Amino acid sequence: MLDKLDLTKKADEGSYEKTLESYKERLNILQRTLRDQQIPVIILIEGWNAAGITMTIHEIVQSLDPRGYALHSIEKPTYEERARPFLWRFWLRTPPRGRIALFARSWYSRAISEEMQKHTWEKSLKGRANQINNFERQLADDNTVILKFFLHITKEEQKQRLEERERNPLTAWLVTPSIWNIHRHYDDSLPIIDQFIQKTDTEYAPWTLVEATDRRYAILKVYSSIVKTLEKKLEAEKDGKAKKGKPKEIVKPKKNPVKRHSSPEKVFTKDELQQTLSSLQIEMLELHYLLFKRKIPLMIAYEGWDAAGKGGNITRVAKFMNPLGYYVVPVAAPTEHEKQYHYLRRFIKHFPTRGDIAIFDRSWYGRVLVERVEEYCSETDWQRAYGEINEMEEDFIYSSGGGIVKFWLEISKEEQLKRFQQRAGDPLKIYKITEEDWRNREKWDLYEAAVDEMLARTSTDFAPWTVIESNDKWFARVKALKTVIAAAQKLL
Repeated sequence: MLDKLDLTKKADEGSYEKTLESYKERLNILQRTLRDQQIPVIILIEGWNAAGITMTIHEIVQSLDPRGYALHSIEKPTYEERARPFLWRFWLRTPPRGRIALFARSWYSRAISEEMQKHTWEKSLKGRANQINNFERQLADDNTVILKFFLHITKEEQKQRLEERERNPLTAWLVTPSIWNIHRHYDDSLPIIDQFIQKTDTEYAPWTLVEATDRRYAILKVYSSIVKTLEKKLEAEKDGKAKKGKPKEIVKPKKNPVKRHSSPEKVFTKDELQQTLSSLQIEMLELHYLLFKRKIPLMIAYEGWDAAGKGGNITRVAKFMNPLGYYVVPVAAPTEHEKQYHYLRRFIKHFPTRGDIAIFDRSWYGRVLVERVEEYCSETDWQRAYGEINEMEEDFIYSSGGGIVKFWLEISKEEQLKRFQQRAGDPLKIYKITEEDWRNREKWDLYEAAVDEMLARTSTDFAPWTVIESNDKWFARVKALKTVIAAAQKLL
């Protein structure tokens, strides 16, 4: 793709200022309209060192209201960012609805710089390309406009520009030995970058390759693409023709492979179960230290019926863990601020660093459970979520080397009623029962259908569901801890 560009293209000097001013006025108006329409936009500028990334960004922001955009200059990841999954820090920088996020370099620079150092770079870049394509498609399906630019210059042009910078006392500090080292490997990098661009040039997030020998020409081409794309998007929204995200076509299993039972097959005494639990908690403490030592992250997600015992189960599983190495994320309805972003962002934000354990008391599966049943999102949204969730979980495991344990706590409808009544009659537990719990109970059949479909579509080889028979709370606690221990041992 890059070798087909005509790098001799130039802008007409006489009309440059007039044309640029016209684009700036149009972009300024577009920004306000995008804000009113609540459409988020991502503009990322990639390219060779000295290709004009900073200058291009500078020109773009001249036409924008600074209250409506955020600029992210992507450098080497911090220690915390390196300890997170690959895309974690970029998820956190995605724009809320109605705002623009500008990236001076992005996830592409990090992927290429990291993977080129590996002997298996071709295979590694393919994996990174798949991750990036999934990430961008999920954002595009959520109505985010993604514009990607690569500024291309020749090796000779780059050398000339670097030498010019070195001669200027004000810019000499920008040209470091590592920059020259990258320049020397220009010919080796070119086919790798070109291949990566091809693998990530998609309908929902296409690349615009920019001939950047002439700086004026490059700026006008970037501006022209931004303005035309955004105008086309707004026109489609106005006409009601905007492409809405469609769920991946998923073949439903003829028979749900995950069986749900509320009571265990074998009956144990409470004393037996408590004794077993105590020994398991000691074993879990030892494994927790090993996970931390080897920097292996683990996520535990709890879902289940109201009053199934999630809180008590979490307390027992984590009882002997070092509190400095785990945390519990209580998940409630999204705040107004969180609703301004892609629904997965608020969960990804809490993903564990290497060596930590994150326990989610309810999770991202609310999208296909409560949001589905209560119609808080459209059918298209929750149908699409099955594939998005599977991709997110696989990405976490691939990027971090960690694992995910997912529990569904199953109780019978009769047992739930019994526990509701106990809570309502106990002054110490009455806070646990709300009007919403009673309303949800009236929709038991709808939730059952949602649970069955969730288990069928999202129980994968890399993140399978474990159904916990929870009519017996002590049995449930033992089974949960055994499952976590087995997962930790496998990771170790």
